[in-house]
Amino acid sequence: MRGDLLPLDPGDTQVDGVQQALLSAAAVEKNPEAAGEMARTLGRLPYHHADQVARVDRFLRQILLDQGVGAASKAAASTAVELMARLHSKLFPVPEETLAPLRNIATARSAKVKRSDLHVRIPAMQALVTAGALDTDTVEVTIADAFSPELRRLAMLALGSAGSSVPEADRVDYLRNGLGDGEYRVRYEALRGYVRHHAKAEGCQPVMDMLLDPSEHVVLFALDALGDCADDENVVNRLIGEARTPAAIGAWRRESHALVSLAKRSPSHLEIPLVSHARHTVWQVRMYAARAAAAADQLTTLEMLAADPHDNVRDAVLGALRRLKGDGAAPHFIAALERSDYQLLRTAAREMAGLSGTPALAAGLVSALTRVTAERKDTSRDTRIAILERLRELGSVRFREQLLPLLRDYDPKVAAAAALTLRAWTGETFAVDPQLLPPQSLPSAAELAIVTEKVAILKMESGVDIGIGLDPVRAPFMSTRFLRLVNRNYFDGLTFHRVASNFVVQGGSPGANEYAGDGPYVKDEISGFSHDRGTVGLSTRGRDTGDAQFFINLVNNPRLDFEYTVFGRVLTRYLANVDKIQEGDRIVNITFRTMAR
Repeated sequence: MRGDLLPLDPGDTQVDGVQQALLSAAAVEKNPEAAGEMARTLGRLPYHHADQVARVDRFLRQILLDQGVGAASKAAASTAVELMARLHSKLFPVPEETLAPLRNIATARSAKVKRSDLHVRIPAMQALVTAGALDTDTVEVTIADAFSPELRRLAMLALGSAGSSVPEADRVDYLRNGLGDGEYRVRYEALRGYVRHHAKAEGCQPVMDMLLDPSEHVVLFALDALGDCADDENVVNRLIGEARTPAAIGAWRRESHALVSLAKRSPSHLEIPLVSHARHTVWQVRMYAARAAAAADQLTTLEMLAADPHDNVRDAVLGALRRLKGDGAAPHFIAALERSDYQLLRTAAREMAGLSGTPALAAGLVSALTRVTAERKDTSRDTRIAILERLRELGSVRFREQLLPLLRDYDPKVAAAAALTLRAWTGETFAVDPQLLPPQSLPSAAELAIVTEKVAILKMESGVDIGIGLDPVRAPFMSTRFLRLVNRNYFDGLTFHRVASNFVVQGGSPGANEYAGDGPYVKDEISGFSHDRGTVGLSTRGRDTGDAQFFINLVNNPRLDFEYTVFGRVLTRYLANVDKIQEGDRIVNITFRTMAR
């Protein structure tokens, strides 16, 4: 019995009780949607022992095998298996008895599942991929599936994973075929799998061939991958040609990615293009020049860019300067601490770890902490905590008076960090008494009516539009927060600063980085709504830390489910425009229009 193997966790009784209640309710539930949510909940309960997971596995398997059960229930059961494979595989790997019906559903070999039933087949395929259980037969069927690029992408994802069970000789052939797929998301995944497993042995010519791909996502990944290719003069020559100076206006990403790969691949050829990139008028080009200089240990360029007018460029050099100069980098850190960007300040504080303490460094940290605290923004939390952590190492009790007010800070986590720093200096225990900022006003009926009836239209500088239908039922606070920001013209001129191909694109940061956002946090509104392709989520750095940065899912991302708020969805007819978004693409403005969703 379980008690003979491990001591019972105090939470086990509660988990067992909830599990049994859900199993009993799901067995008699007639509403497929309700039964589906029960199944998903069963898949993600906080189990501690294998027999807890095994009970759910048996229940889900019955649903997958029962020919009388509807498609919606099978889809929910497949999603629940994916959750268990992702969260509980160490306790109880998904058994073959459960994997077999999943394969039949994914390949439409199961009775009553048609090839066009993608709402059932895709969750089954995702469960197989997460479980690392995609066999050759399933791969052969799904990579040839004309109905769904997502099925083909998932097949390529599985082939490129470390645990693929497909024989290596077959795998390289499948991946090569995937490079010619008609959908860029499939080609991207095939290229990633080829680079990961076969480029070293098979050569980089297929990677260079993808530089002609019509998708910029694929081209940029190919350029990045060429930086890690084995010795090949053709690769070096191609990178030299690609790393030319970008035009002052227009596209710059291809040349900048090539520059970083050239720095990795052949630093001796870097000097001339590095100079022109480091002096470019576009700050993103200079940021990539900083990354190239860091990869090639080009100290002169790094020191020049450490004084760049854009803080993201400065941020890109600090780690390399710390590595190359040690304590000699202190002046660059002192200069960085005088800036206002939260990400730069956080990076500076973290990279200063291990430096020899000096009065100037400690004073710079305290000055930055005082200045940022006075801004009274929730989004300063990570920056201020990083500074307080560094002050424990480099500061001293002489700064006690400056830190004492933080014990009553508006952020409880900052107050706790201040107490820890003071204790480290003095050996004393300090009580905290946080004084919270006033909450934001609740959504009004008029605001809810607008976000219910109208569509947000993002007008991009590239000339395309993106229509987003907000979801005030599942996420009323973030939907109305978005509306309020639009009414303030907050998003006008901001960029999509993060593009993670076959994952998400992210924007809404005034600093074009992860740590600059609108000041007040918005609480999470986690629902059962999945992060499918085209859904719009709220970017956070922990629970209840939404700062108005948002992301759009480029593919189905079930690993984000139950972790991030979904507050909208891109209208289907605009999805192709989302696929075109690249790093630095600018939002001209956002308006709300009456439009059919």
